[in-house]
Amino acid sequence: MNKKLLTVFAAAFCAFGLVACSSDKNATETPSTESTTQSQTTDSTSKKVLKLLQTSNIPSLVPWAATDSASFLMLGNILEGLVVFGENGSIEPGAAESWEISEDGLTYTFKLREDSNWVKADGSVYAPVTANDFVYSWKKLIDPTSGAQYNFMIQTAGIKGANDALGLAESIVSYDTYKSDLEALKLSDYKDNDTQTAQAQYDEAKADLEVKMASAEEAILALGFASVDAARTDMSELIDALGVTAVDEYTLKVELETPTPYFLSLMAFPSFYPVNEAFVNEVTEDKFGTNVNNFIYNGPFVFKDWKISERFYIEKNVNYWDSENVALDGVDFRVVPGIDNNTAVGLYIEGSIQSIGLSGANVQTYGSRPDAVAYGDTGMFYLEVNNGKGAMTPEKTLLANTDARKAINMAINKAFITDNVFANGSLPADYFVPKNFVYGPADTAYEGVDFRNVNEENANGYNSYNPEEAAKLWAAAREATGVTQALELEIIIFEGDSAAQVGAAIKNDLEANLGDENLTIKLSVLPFAEKLARSTSGDYHMVWSGWSPDYADPMTFLDMFTTGNGQNKLGYSNEEYDALIAAAKTGDLVTDLEARFKALADAEEILLGEDQAFIPLYQRGSVGLRDPKLLNYWPQQVGPDYFFKWTDIAE
Repeated sequence: MNKKLLTVFAAAFCAFGLVACSSDKNATETPSTESTTQSQTTDSTSKKVLKLLQTSNIPSLVPWAATDSASFLMLGNILEGLVVFGENGSIEPGAAESWEISEDGLTYTFKLREDSNWVKADGSVYAPVTANDFVYSWKKLIDPTSGAQYNFMIQTAGIKGANDALGLAESIVSYDTYKSDLEALKLSDYKDNDTQTAQAQYDEAKADLEVKMASAEEAILALGFASVDAARTDMSELIDALGVTAVDEYTLKVELETPTPYFLSLMAFPSFYPVNEAFVNEVTEDKFGTNVNNFIYNGPFVFKDWKISERFYIEKNVNYWDSENVALDGVDFRVVPGIDNNTAVGLYIEGSIQSIGLSGANVQTYGSRPDAVAYGDTGMFYLEVNNGKGAMTPEKTLLANTDARKAINMAINKAFITDNVFANGSLPADYFVPKNFVYGPADTAYEGVDFRNVNEENANGYNSYNPEEAAKLWAAAREATGVTQALELEIIIFEGDSAAQVGAAIKNDLEANLGDENLTIKLSVLPFAEKLARSTSGDYHMVWSGWSPDYADPMTFLDMFTTGNGQNKLGYSNEEYDALIAAAKTGDLVTDLEARFKALADAEEILLGEDQAFIPLYQRGSVGLRDPKLLNYWPQQVGPDYFFKWTDIAE
């Protein structure tokens, strides 16, 4: 999901069925169910078609707006970046046929292939893919008016000018968010309780937002701007100065602030895919990507059929530059949000789909079949906890207390979830950077050392299961915050039978182990898009979420919790944490690989060991069934889950 914003957290249940696996995103227009009018058939019975299950709908096809793995999976196969991933994550030429890197590692010059074209849904060629298509898309990513939650990827890539542009963009976005929350605040949203009237609660929330909005405005003025509007004008200049240039039609130059060892791998990530500006203007930006005809394609497949909660069908792009090496005629996704694992397995056994994940008792029932497969996974699932985002309520006030969050973490028996609900190799987690993901750099004291073992005492995480301590911390948080009334804390969970079991386990643990007779846990099952919208707006207490890595570095898990980051839906902020991440990303630690690796481990300790900003639950495991006829069906550790360009089906 590369990071994937794992947004799909049902992914844990149908990993082999390609569920979404990234994080949240801004709410977008609901896609139309309109399909292409092209006469070509999409009958999967008459062609070489890969048949899969998808448990989540696609929130966005716009590269700068996409944040979840369902969107990334589709974008990774209907669009193509400068490079693509091959087997074992090898970097292969994509829209760029070659590239040169300067001796100091600060300039990348990409030569685009002249036979790469934009294709419409009806199969006709629209225009050649040019360097300007990358410049336009990347600048949209960092433009605050785009509302892109993945704008931090520009900084992560080390692109020149990104730090200044992103810093100002975050200040403007924070100001706009608080202003919007203030305008949306309504007295009718509050009810009298044992300690406060509805009016008092409303006044308190209003005052809090006014303070935050004023603080955001002061931060902008402190940068030397006469007003917020003046800052917006300067933002345009910073965007124009971003270190990405179309030297000519087929030459793209990218300048970096500092050498970025994972830069090339980032170029396979959907946030860096090209977009044709002329086409966007033609269909209008509001409608771009809302149906198959309001989109154009430069990847190995074209989106043909987009029916919400029913079917996605992508067909081989015959005008793709490397179409002769694309074996599949299409990929047919059966879309069933919230499907239970028994039903999903039944679809596989009857031949309706060719790959499915197993969970719970099905692991024992089917795990010894000759078509069963298993492998490690780096997807992490966790409870987002509102640290103070959005209008404050008594519930949010309590959750903003560190002891309260530590108590929640210690009250949940995560091993019960992994061993009994999933039983598929998932690991209970009190950490966030996964095990067996990245290892220390060469020629350092950490060479070959799993990141989890850098701080050996924290190899298995922080604040582990301890019901007795959880009850003490919860009582202390109640006393410290003065929130003593009866509370109902809502946890937003996914659809599906496994999700219901996980939710029930968490509810039972919290109600039993926190020792609070005045606490009730409410489980809310919401469609993915609604979950994302509420998480983004701060209209939540806790949300079950997931994250898969976007690139092979601990930073892909850690930088999203810096102050103002678009993926930081917690409202979490810690200056020391921000400084460590900044130093490891663009500061003094960039070239000191040993110190950088240690600093990132220290940052995770602040995030979870000290602040318990959220509640890690488990590192996903994968056991599933797969049609033995599938060839070159490689799951990717980072980026889109699969590139179907390589996949074939044996006769």
